[in-house]
Parts: sequence; structure tokens; C-alpha cells
Amino acid sequence: MALNQPVRASNHAATPKAKPDARPMRMALGAGGIAAFSALAAAIVLPPQPAQPAQVVVITQSQPQATDPGPSATPLQVVRPIQYVQLLPGQTAPPGATVIGASAPTPVTMVVTVPAPAPKAAPPAPPKVKVAAPTPIVIKTTQSGKVIP
Repeated sequence: MALNQPVRASNHAATPKAKPDARPMRMALGAGGIAAFSALAAAIVLPPQPAQPAQVVVITQSQPQATDPGPSATPLQVVRPIQYVQLLPGQTAPPGATVIGASAPTPVTMVVTVPAPAPKAAPPAPPKVKVAAPTPIVIKTTQSGKVIP
């Protein structure tokens, strides 16, 4: 053994570092891409939904109850659309139905048109002041920046 040669303590410094495996991340990104494409395709090609009757939900405030005031303490009242039926002679209304007589006045809708307010006069324009255009000052220089008289 020569005296000028360095002595290696271990062989660990000579081995190259191993790179992490990219396959699991590629699989996760591929699955996410397929899920996103599926959601977009389903939103674009969504089948038509059947028409449902319009329902209006009215929330009313009630008196506070002495029992547990939980999230269900506020009752909901559903207002359903009114369906008018004209009875034939000899027919009777079902129990609980409101009967409106034929001689009752029909409801009247009044439309009131309010004219728009008259436009206000525009304030007078300020007087125009004529400003003299500035005269350009030409300075001649050379490429090195020296001023030429």
C-alpha cells in the first residue's frame, strides 16, 4: 500500500441514489383524470328531467317552545298550487274544499304606470381654457453622449 493513496472508509459514497417510483402517482393522476372526464361528460350529456309541479316553501317563525330548541324548532309550511275545478250540475265538492260561488266577483288585477322623473338639467360646462402647446427643445448629441453646440 502506497502512502500517498487515500483510504476509503466505506463503499456507500460510490453507489448512486435510487429514484422514487413514479408509478403510484401516475396511477392516481390517471384515475383523477378519468373521474373528472366522467363528471364533465355526465354534465354535458345529462338526460332531460321530467317536469315537476312548482312548489313554494314558506318558512314561518313560531313561538319558542319550552322543549329542546333544536334545529327542527322552526316549522316549515308548504304552499301547494291551487287547482280550480268547475263542478257540473249535481256534483258536490269534496270534504274540506273551499267552494267559490259562481256569482262571486272575479279578482281584478290593476296595473299602475308611474312616469319616470324628468331628467335634471346638466350643469353648465366649464369655460374652455386654451393652453399653448409646449415648444420642443432639440438637443443634438453624438453617440458617446457629448452635446453638439
